[in-house]
Amino acid sequence: MMGRWSLGVMALSLVLLDQVTKWWAVKNLSLYSGIVVMPHVLDLQRVHNFGAAYGIFEDQRIPLIAVSIGVLIGCWLLRRTLVTSAWSRVGVVILASGAVGNLIDRLWHGFVIDFLNIHIIPVFNVADVCINIGIGCFIVEYFIFRRASTDTV
Repeated sequence: MMGRWSLGVMALSLVLLDQVTKWWAVKNLSLYSGIVVMPHVLDLQRVHNFGAAYGIFEDQRIPLIAVSIGVLIGCWLLRRTLVTSAWSRVGVVILASGAVGNLIDRLWHGFVIDFLNIHIIPVFNVADVCINIGIGCFIVEYFIFRRASTDTV
């Protein structure tokens, strides 16, 4: 089981990884042009996202900042009831780390820096990956562990 110290180091590491990769993208990638890593599979392409996932809520900076803060407050308030296993404990830390990474961008730049383009979904970043993995941890816990325990009752 991971302790508070380990989870704190994980959270800080993920936020730093997100911010360092975005800094790298700003320094090395021209806006809207990119570097082909694997043709037709992966490009590094810097995009300024003024909305949320998949470009929804474009130019809604203040509401998106409020949503990010709300997610963080929710993670904090629900940590005792929502977090019931190692999966959800790690999931909430990874989810919160992603929310912090994109919140930093919205506060600092007024938009989120995206740079990973796999061509089948909109361009994204490390914080977006964290948010999805965090949610995935809750889904795994619910469908595998909680369902398994209710099936035996």
